[in-house]
Amino acid sequence: MEKMRKIELSRAPSPADEQTVKEFFYAMPLIERGRPILAEMIWAISGRSDSARPEKILPDYCHHIFDVFQKTYFKGFPLLGETVLVTNPAGLKAAKTIEAAKKVVRLDWKNLGKLFGIGARGVRFVELESADDLKNDGGAVKPDKTEELFTLILGRKWVEENRAMVTSEPAEIIFNRMLNEFLAPNIASFQAMQPRINEGAYQWSPAAMLEFNAGFTEGLDSFLTVDGQLAGESARSGIYGFLLLAWPEIKVMLEASPKKTLRDLHEWMQPFMRVGLTAYLEIDALRDVCAPPPSGIGLSLRPLNSRPRRSSA
Repeated sequence: MEKMRKIELSRAPSPADEQTVKEFFYAMPLIERGRPILAEMIWAISGRSDSARPEKILPDYCHHIFDVFQKTYFKGFPLLGETVLVTNPAGLKAAKTIEAAKKVVRLDWKNLGKLFGIGARGVRFVELESADDLKNDGGAVKPDKTEELFTLILGRKWVEENRAMVTSEPAEIIFNRMLNEFLAPNIASFQAMQPRINEGAYQWSPAAMLEFNAGFTEGLDSFLTVDGQLAGESARSGIYGFLLLAWPEIKVMLEASPKKTLRDLHEWMQPFMRVGLTAYLEIDALRDVCAPPPSGIGLSLRPLNSRPRRSSA
């Protein structure tokens, strides 16, 4: 019992741990860390087309995490190549009727329905649920912490440029407004396209109508659940998310000479584990996470040559 109590005390966060986490985001704010993650993840889950490949910035282990996400979070997303197949691009441009289009394009109407169901559920979340979700996620942000929060997420420059807003409005309201403004063009495009796709299924065939609507219903809870949670979450999702965010620091470890070890990574992660940014993992559990695919994500740090020696005391 005494041993367990000492272990728990060793995991309690200190002011130094909290400062380490702040410096982590001061060095590179969340939005900068996330920009290449979003670009490369969208490319990966969309089928990794050579023509659409973004600049490769992330280490290889990040793409192994995307492979896991495709089987969990994004398992309900149909691939574009399995949904729309244009057999004659020139013929499609010239097609003026549904019958002409049928000759040059193949559509999986159920997959299309799933995509639009996922989209409709996402739009509802952004427009009607996200503000309440932010308010209920750990309580409202205290006014004196709002500036610090936005510095960690968006950087010092953004805070300076928007100081009047940051100091006068609740963080939850600012977040919700920014989310709506960022997604507004995509939402407007989606809402304009949906009735046209419905009409296209209606004109295509009775079977297309049935398949589209069946897919739409299936898509409504294949990414976001009724409670607004991500569907398909795995037990390792939290650690995967942290290792993605930490890609700049881990990239330095991977490129170090000599290359850092798994123990170096585990020790570096201690403050983040203690403050709760990621779950606490013993080194053997972290080794399992970092193992080569398919059991792990292939974070190939130098292996441990030996166990640490027991103290003679």
